[in-house]
Amino acid sequence: MTKSFQLTLILKGILLATVLALLLSVVFGIVLSYTSVPESELFLNIIFGLSVFVASLMTAHQAGTKGLYYGLSIGLGFSLVVLVLSAVLWPEAPSWLRIGEKAIIALVSGGIGGIIGVLIPNS
Repeated sequence: MTKSFQLTLILKGILLATVLALLLSVVFGIVLSYTSVPESELFLNIIFGLSVFVASLMTAHQAGTKGLYYGLSIGLGFSLVVLVLSAVLWPEAPSWLRIGEKAIIALVSGGIGGIIGVLIPNS
């Protein structure tokens, strides 16, 4: 028997990715404040991808099936949340290249996280 696709799991995954991104951003901000680590777009991309990866992994593991679909959905949803928040909070529009870069990072990390999450055996 196949399980149906659950929208509530996707919404929880997007919320988890958002909370993880906020927590990792705070940690990165503290590291920047107290060390000589330079601020870099690479660290922001790592935070973005890692948040989506972990949320997709956990959501797909909880669902037990259709990991790629859950991961891609969380990546797309998180990208939309970030796009809407950035449109509201910053007056200048982001470049299309940056939007595309973030979307690709979110979709790839979400897809990989979803696939791995389904493969993790339940204990």
